[in-house]
Parts: sequence; C-alpha cells; structure tokens
Amino acid sequence: MIEFLGVGVRDGGGTWLLHRVCAQFERGELTAVVTARHAEGRAFLDALTGRRIPAEGRVWVERLPLMRETASRVRGLVTEAGPEVPFTDYRSVLWNTLVTPSAALSGLLRFPRRSERAAATRALAAVRLDGRWRERVTSLTSLERARLALARALARRPRALILRDVDGALGPEDSVTLLATARAVARTERLIVVASVASAALARSCADRVVVLADGLLVFDGPVAGFTDEIASRRLRGAVG
Repeated sequence: MIEFLGVGVRDGGGTWLLHRVCAQFERGELTAVVTARHAEGRAFLDALTGRRIPAEGRVWVERLPLMRETASRVRGLVTEAGPEVPFTDYRSVLWNTLVTPSAALSGLLRFPRRSERAAATRALAAVRLDGRWRERVTSLTSLERARLALARALARRPRALILRDVDGALGPEDSVTLLATARAVARTERLIVVASVASAALARSCADRVVVLADGLLVFDGPVAGFTDEIASRRLRGAVG
C-alpha cells in the first residue's frame, strides 16, 4: 500500500502545488491521475516516486516513510515505467530490459544473474514482447517502446509502477492499448500502478480508479463509475477533455 497523509508540496516560489492531500493506493488496480495543471500532476508523482520530499504531511510506501534518509529505498520500491523512459537504441530488447540507463552511462555493467535474466524474459512476456527480445530497440514502434519501458520496470520487481503523461507521449489508440497492458500487469502481478493522463475520457475508459487534483487539492477520488462527464467538467473546470 502507498498512503498520502496530509501531503503538501510547494513550487520554487512557495506556492502550494499540493496541499493536505490524503489518498491510498492498493495493489491490483490501475489509478489514473487527472489534473487541472500539469505541475500539480508532476508534483504528485514526484512524491509517489520519492523524487520530492513533501513540505507537509507524509508519504508512506509499504510502511516506509518517505524522508531524505529513506528516499533511495522508496525509489527502489516505486519504479518509473512511462513511455518516455530512454533506451540504448542500438542494443537488443532483452539487453535494455536487463540494463538501466544509469548503469549503461556509468559503464557499471556485469553479466546478469540467471534470476535476473528469468525476470526479464518473464516481464517481456507480460507485455507481449517475448518474441522480440533479440531485436534492436530501433525496430520498435512507439507503442512497443512504451511496452518495453513497462517490462524493464517490471523486471526489477517493484511494489508500484508509475507511468507519466501517457497520452502526451502516445496517440489515443496507443494510449488505450498501453494502459490496458498496465492494468493487466497490475492485476496479474498484484502491483500498484498509477498513470497520469490529460484526458478524462481516457481515464474513464482504462482505469479502475480516478484521482483528480485541482488548485492543489484532491477534488475527486473514486471508482471510474463515479467519474461522470459532469464531475469531470465541474472539478477540472474545463481544463481537460
């Protein structure tokens, strides 16, 4: 479980991007985050992933409180899996599943353990890329690259996966397909999956649950069935479609 208990995050000028936000995220479901302002969504996901320490309140990840001393451990539990994750294009799909960008840049590479290779191949199968593992990443479409990002995150056996700005990086049809894959992964692997999207319609069609932020406040948190057109329009003040 991930819990937000009265979480507040400020921007560089001291304005609240989030203020007194309380929410819980459970395993086995996909939550779509929809915001009136992009900066609010970014701050929310930064707090989820341990990139930003809240100015007020506390984030708890699997009973671990997010603080400066624990931020690196939180980042090991919550993994970025969005479509804009970078790859080493001339390397194979399997290589990119096994190796993180930071390890590739630093040159700290080693021969993968058998368990790591097994986890990578299993992750590729989960996103339907198991028949492509020998191919170079340059041969993949945008959607397939997004699936590869999901597989690489999944191979690290996290407790939660975060997908940022899905429909900003992919077209409408590809966004639906990617979120359907992420939702299936959440259920089969019993993971928390949180995805930020710009479209309220996309959130309704693909998620189990929707969280809406406006003016720094949590203004809706509930199942998709309750996130009607009227609520979307009123809560987001026409900021999204």
